[in-house]
Amino acid sequence: MNTARFALSAACLSSALAAASAASAAAPDPAQAAFDQGVAHMEAGRFDEGCPAIEASQKLDPRPGTLFTLAECEALRGRLATALARFDEYLALYPTLTPKQQQNQGDREKIAREQRETLARDAPAISLSLPPDAPPAAVVKLDGQVLAPTAIGTLIPVDPGAHSIALQVPGGPVSERIERLGKGEKKHVALTLAVPRPPPPPPSGRAHAGPAPDTGAGGRRVAVYLAGGLGLVGLAVGGVTGALAMERKGVVDENCAGTACNHEGKTAADAMKALGLASTIAFGVGVAGVGGAAVLLLTEPKATSAGASSGAWVAAGVAPVGSGGAALDVRGAW
Repeated sequence: MNTARFALSAACLSSALAAASAASAAAPDPAQAAFDQGVAHMEAGRFDEGCPAIEASQKLDPRPGTLFTLAECEALRGRLATALARFDEYLALYPTLTPKQQQNQGDREKIAREQRETLARDAPAISLSLPPDAPPAAVVKLDGQVLAPTAIGTLIPVDPGAHSIALQVPGGPVSERIERLGKGEKKHVALTLAVPRPPPPPPSGRAHAGPAPDTGAGGRRVAVYLAGGLGLVGLAVGGVTGALAMERKGVVDENCAGTACNHEGKTAADAMKALGLASTIAFGVGVAGVGGAAVLLLTEPKATSAGASSGAWVAAGVAPVGSGGAALDVRGAW
């Protein structure tokens, strides 16, 4: 920026403000006070304090001179795109002034055009493009401001530094990113739509609505089948060996007198003892297996369906048949 020109414009403004202050010393003007404070900060190099004060003055009492000074302050502050916009506002306002008002502006119109040309070259700019699958209702925001559809694809001047860009489809997630641009940098950014997040899993410990699905022969039912099958085999073996032992007892009765037995009687007696022991063991296994299966069935949670079984039982035993035989009797409900 031309320091001499800034000093000249500031001096002109100070003179005008001094005259205005003398004329209204009895009634302080908030806009004038804010402007004086802003210019004092500018002259001291405190642009972060000066520019907001001058902007506040312009909002309270819009004037061409205040707008021009605000544009110069923003340029010195380093907010190049903001300064460019303020100079554009001044140049758009200048033709609407009366000849007398234009004369009072001095050479500000010329300075504003020169400054605008420099700022247009030095200010960073960014262009944005939408993805092919973006719907017409997609909303694009640059630094929190919604962009018009006509601004998409064009170079948008921005101040140097970081800028937030957001793309959102109505009702969908927001896709956000940060882009940093330096002085004079021109950048193109291709936007992408955010991928919708999968629905969260149901909270732990909460039961699903409706009955649990039927898992078939698994878990408890497998244990029931194994225990019951083993028990039935044990009962069958016990019944058969018991029946064989009873057959050997008939041979012993025929060939033994007390403890004295012939060879056939002794062989039958030994076999009877072995078969009896085997029968006892097999019956024990059988009863334990069938009993375990019955307990598992009786303690199984009741099914909620109408066709679920309401109870289960198992009974087994050996019944004598004739004078030297036996039969296995197993009954139950599943």
